[in-house]
Amino acid sequence: MCGIIGIFARDGGVSTEAVAAAMAVLRPRGPDGAGVWCSPDGRAVLGHTRLAVVDPGGSAQPIGDEPSRTRLVANGEFYDYRRIRTALADTGHPCRTRGDSEIALRLYLRDGHRALRELRGEFAFALWDGRRRELFAARDRFGVKPLYYTERNGRLYLASEIKALLACGVAARWDPAAYAAHLQMALPPDRTLFAGIRQLPPGCYLLADDGGTTVHRYWDLDYPTTEELAAVEHGSPTALTGHLAQVRAGLDEAVRLRMVADVPVACHLSGGVDSSALVATAAGHRKVTTFTVSFADVTLDESPVAARTAARLGVPHHRIALTPADFAEHLAATIRAGEMVQENAHGVARYLHSAAIGARGFKTALAGEGGDELFAGYPQFQQDLALSRSPAARDRARAGYRKLIEFGAPPHLRGVLDRLGFLPSWLTQRYFAVLAPSRPLLRPEFAEVLARTDACTPLLEQSRQQLAGRSALHQSLYLFAKSWLPNYILGAERLDAAHGVEVRLPFFDHHLFAIAKAAPLPWYTRAGTTKYVLRTAVHDRLPEEVRTGAKRGFFAPPTVCDDGLLATVREICAGPALRDNPFYHPAAVRRLLDALPARPAGQRAASERLVQLVVATSVLTAAFGMTTGEATG
Repeated sequence: MCGIIGIFARDGGVSTEAVAAAMAVLRPRGPDGAGVWCSPDGRAVLGHTRLAVVDPGGSAQPIGDEPSRTRLVANGEFYDYRRIRTALADTGHPCRTRGDSEIALRLYLRDGHRALRELRGEFAFALWDGRRRELFAARDRFGVKPLYYTERNGRLYLASEIKALLACGVAARWDPAAYAAHLQMALPPDRTLFAGIRQLPPGCYLLADDGGTTVHRYWDLDYPTTEELAAVEHGSPTALTGHLAQVRAGLDEAVRLRMVADVPVACHLSGGVDSSALVATAAGHRKVTTFTVSFADVTLDESPVAARTAARLGVPHHRIALTPADFAEHLAATIRAGEMVQENAHGVARYLHSAAIGARGFKTALAGEGGDELFAGYPQFQQDLALSRSPAARDRARAGYRKLIEFGAPPHLRGVLDRLGFLPSWLTQRYFAVLAPSRPLLRPEFAEVLARTDACTPLLEQSRQQLAGRSALHQSLYLFAKSWLPNYILGAERLDAAHGVEVRLPFFDHHLFAIAKAAPLPWYTRAGTTKYVLRTAVHDRLPEEVRTGAKRGFFAPPTVCDDGLLATVREICAGPALRDNPFYHPAAVRRLLDALPARPAGQRAASERLVQLVVATSVLTAAFGMTTGEATG
């Protein structure tokens, strides 16, 4: 993980001084080194702050090729780079460094934009081609690494963090329509909460030259059609056995490649299947150290199970005990670091988790995000799986849809229902848990923006080909992966980056995805066991209590259930941060906060997401001096 900044000036006149402030902002992402390069014609400048994980004594960036007048800066990791280096040398494009980043440059010089087909990993990079007078930038397939861009005064700016763009003089303004989309569904794949600042969508590349700036897709999720799945299900009687072996081998490879580092490797470990499977697999390749956060609330604390798993695997283990005072102290810093809204206190837990990993001297870690998306582990996906397989479940769902429409379902949900014939369960949950309860707290002017917003229809239009002929489960998984998922990943990525820790996610490996997606629907759950394929593929590596344990999401204790934390929230909402918040009415928020202490714990917890949204938008408003911008298209 590193930080990158780039400016493309069509009229020239740019210099290295233009990125100095941004480089300082990006320093936590790359504390081990920094480099800046400006093209001789003053049309492009590239900056890089380095976290030295591979080839720490070399591979400084920007990396250049003088004959082609090309320079590259990269963030993240390119896996299987040793094999690719050999193949490049065999075709007359040898690398000069021992690191992984140079392969992107050499592949580009050999294959042009088609180089992206060969790259495997979690990455974002920018490359200036002096021959073509063109800026080429790309982001990995699942959006694990960020890449933001904006245009200002005829110049294109791109960076790993929004803060770096603001340091270049870009104005900090809210995009009310983007926040409305977040409440309805999620940020659109090319938007941010900041007006005029976009993110390059996952699986896409950007081209900028004198003719303008364009975005192109090079990869997309492609779930099998129902007919293709049926052919597998009713084919060879040994198909399941073969699939389990492929998943096991695919996971082994994804983990093995992510264990390549010239520094020690840590692992996140919870009490769940995903992280336990990764730690068990990783420990077979090299020494690892595990880290787990713990809470005083035993119903949410997974640290005892994690400790027993670590002991069984014989790996060093660290428990990070978090108290309500820790959450109060670091709440605002977490929100500022993440540049996004948080809806659960687990953001603070992640921030402190990475701080502890970094404090122990680790620069890179493996984590289990993605297992629930690959193997349909979340309860909402299980509900969509039932819709795909059970006529009775579909009948019950239709009855629920009729009631929802009768009581005034908003247009964005009605549009999804009309197009798909069902509502993804995670989208319905968002309506009941976030959108509907939010309405009494909203300022009237923002409520009008929300009423005019339809976050779903544009995504459905863009996704016609990938949704056609697919099961309800795969349609739901696809829409989730194109909306909520990359923004969730990015929120965590920035919290890790704030402490100079690179987190690698083996489940978000496109080779592993190509294997996992082929599973017929009955294989996802068997005999009441969710994530059956994963559990069975690695059953011999998991402790019994993990292998048979129920799904538990990563949730920190609710802020609203602790009087001390609630006092911190009230303090934030008593000042100008809430007064200047363009979304929430201060009086309505204070009425809610005043009422919470008298409510039972369960009712207090039900307001956690609302309070987190109010606090996050208020802190962002104050931290970045955000004003209200015009909604961008």
